Amino acid sequence: MWTSQWGTLIGKDLRLHGSAIALAMAGALALLAAGTQLAPQGIGPRVSLVFNVNILLTLLWSEWLVTRERSKRTFAWLRTLPVDDRVLAGSKFVTAAGCCVLFWSLSTSLFARELWQPTGVGVTLLCMVLSFGGLGIAARLRFSWRIGQLAPLCIVGLPVLLFIVFAGNGTTRRDALIALWTAPWGRTVVAASLFLVYCVIVLITVHWLTRAETVDLVD
Repeated sequence: MWTSQWGTLIGKDLRLHGSAIALAMAGALALLAAGTQLAPQGIGPRVSLVFNVNILLTLLWSEWLVTRERSKRTFAWLRTLPVDDRVLAGSKFVTAAGCCVLFWSLSTSLFARELWQPTGVGVTLLCMVLSFGGLGIAARLRFSWRIGQLAPLCIVGLPVLLFIVFAGNGTTRRDALIALWTAPWGRTVVAASLFLVYCVIVLITVHWLTRAETVDLVD
């Protein structure tokens, strides 16, 4: 039964948004192609551009997969059907994660192969993208569209700011962070921690949705 529900809900999202998602990916790849030609030559600017475009697209996936359905009251209709709330919430995360992984694989393979060397860098950065994307889905499910747009940026902004302050305050701390990152187990620990954060976001959101009123899911 659950398998059928998963397939139906994910298939619905792909039918509704598949063309737009494909066009967005194609446009973003074209933007990266132009950007890598126009930007200053060097690994740093190129990989930063690829990573930032991946982050920005996660906001687009959550906008299409959640905000549009809230505004059109699709969630209210889905809740009249024999669909498990856990599958309803989980299907959004699965679809968004699939978009993240697909575009990350395409963009890094074409424009930033350096992100996959040394081993573990690409996986760690992908986990960052997944975590931010998961936070976007969770925020747009939980809050109204106005708050849902700003919440991921605010939630991530403070830790990033603290990290910058921490990393920039003295060479000892910078050296410790560099040692952690370059250690054979360092990137594995970071990637595992980020993936754990992503899983916690999913579990909390699914738990909330199973107890939420239908009115909480429409704008």
